[in-house]
Amino acid sequence: MPKEIKKITKTKTPTVKKAEVKAVSNVIETPKIEVSTSKIAKYLNKNVMISPRKLRLLVDNIKKLSPNEALNRLKFTNTKAARIIIKALQNVIADAKNNFNLDTNSLKFDLIKVDEALKIKRMDKAHGSRFARGLIQKRHSRLVIHVKGNQK
Repeated sequence: MPKEIKKITKTKTPTVKKAEVKAVSNVIETPKIEVSTSKIAKYLNKNVMISPRKLRLLVDNIKKLSPNEALNRLKFTNTKAARIIIKALQNVIADAKNNFNLDTNSLKFDLIKVDEALKIKRMDKAHGSRFARGLIQKRHSRLVIHVKGNQK
């Protein structure tokens, strides 16, 4: 074996046997990529019976907070919008904990938005000249909450 090594060092282009190539290829390992363990839990309610403007007033305030802290603050807000958002947050936090095995302390809002949903329109003949020709609109909202967190 040492004689072959001397030959390789003397020549400019080394010749390598196939058996040596196989041994070298077994030593090289592919790099392992770590997959992040964060997942997203989603909540969607397409028909919340409150106007979007009233919901947005609270949603804009709690976007910056963590879901647990937002839940604690909303418990002291005495509005219908707060009660709706409290139920939605409790639902999405429980979903993240039980279905996705996420740590509730690591949860953060990925997305929280309020859009306009269907309107219920009806005529009121007593107010024919006011309210846009007597048309009364009951506005509804669409609430979307996405919560991101790390697995336990």
